[in-house]
Amino acid sequence: MAIRVGIVGAVSSYSLHYPETFREMEGVEVAGLVHFDRDPKYIRDALNLPWLTKYPKTVEEMGERFGCDVYETMEELLQKGKPDAIAICTEDYLRSKYCAIGLENGLHVFLPKPFAQTTEEAVAAFELSNQLGLVTVGSLPTRFRSPSVTARQLIDDGAIGRPITGHFSITHHLTLGGWKSDTSMAAGPELETGFYVFDQARMLMDAEVQDVIGMGENLDHRGIPYIDNAKSLIRFDNDALATVDLIFSMHHPFPRGRACHVVGDEGALIVDQDDQGSYVEVHSRQGVSRTDCETWNPFELELGEWIRLIREGDDPNPWQDEGLKTLDLILAHKLAQESGERVTFDRADDEGEEDDNV
Repeated sequence: MAIRVGIVGAVSSYSLHYPETFREMEGVEVAGLVHFDRDPKYIRDALNLPWLTKYPKTVEEMGERFGCDVYETMEELLQKGKPDAIAICTEDYLRSKYCAIGLENGLHVFLPKPFAQTTEEAVAAFELSNQLGLVTVGSLPTRFRSPSVTARQLIDDGAIGRPITGHFSITHHLTLGGWKSDTSMAAGPELETGFYVFDQARMLMDAEVQDVIGMGENLDHRGIPYIDNAKSLIRFDNDALATVDLIFSMHHPFPRGRACHVVGDEGALIVDQDDQGSYVEVHSRQGVSRTDCETWNPFELELGEWIRLIREGDDPNPWQDEGLKTLDLILAHKLAQESGERVTFDRADDEGEEDDNV
């Protein structure tokens, strides 16, 4: 039997990427799209991004493109669309609300990044979902992207030994206009992009975070309440070190701004891209070797894994735990950035004492 997934919200790029992905999946149907009667201009402004030019910008066109009905309210989706699960693509501040409504109605929930703005918000959603026997997860897009997957496999295979220092960077537009400029609606750039680059740092350093020092400034945009450049220094519980750059002041392509490297005790690797595509280059005593990354649709992999967990009744806890740890790291950076103080994580001791929140 097909799993029917409803799309809740029409004001995120995921409102377009997700139904397009679901309709191509075997055994999955798009149950409908809820637009909450948002003004057409509001929706167009929210979707006015350069990489979305090929997609429709009205709810009527979305329904036609994705082969589904469109609804004004969540209640209509529940009554007429009869979903088994929902993907929440609203403004950031509404995601926890509609996650709770979905769970209360027995639906599995997929939350795009940023899937929560506080640890408490995320824990509440995951705990309720698990108690109800449902599958709720927050997106960790880097875990399903070919360059990071390739680099992690090389590290697991021992290509560089134990990771001891690394550098991770992202260049990203500073999303402005519409609801993204409203701090009461948008989570802000640290959370919007942190689930890419901070999660990549955790994924490739393969250790738990111990300390974070963070700084951020608005250096190039005037009259807005957001930072547009930030740097973070992370010490892990094995004393390995990493730095993270958030660069939102780029107004032209700069692919190298997305490159990263990890140095181990037996070698080092670089994740980069050129005219041939993304690649991982390993430097060791044996010389230099290049591994070209496979090309795939990361949305298909990530959403497909969520569907698999639902279909097979598998355990979502490992995914949830990784999401919570990355959320904690992003929030620690943000706290350090705002306070000017180092943030230290309290880890469980050998006797099993509970971790304290940052």
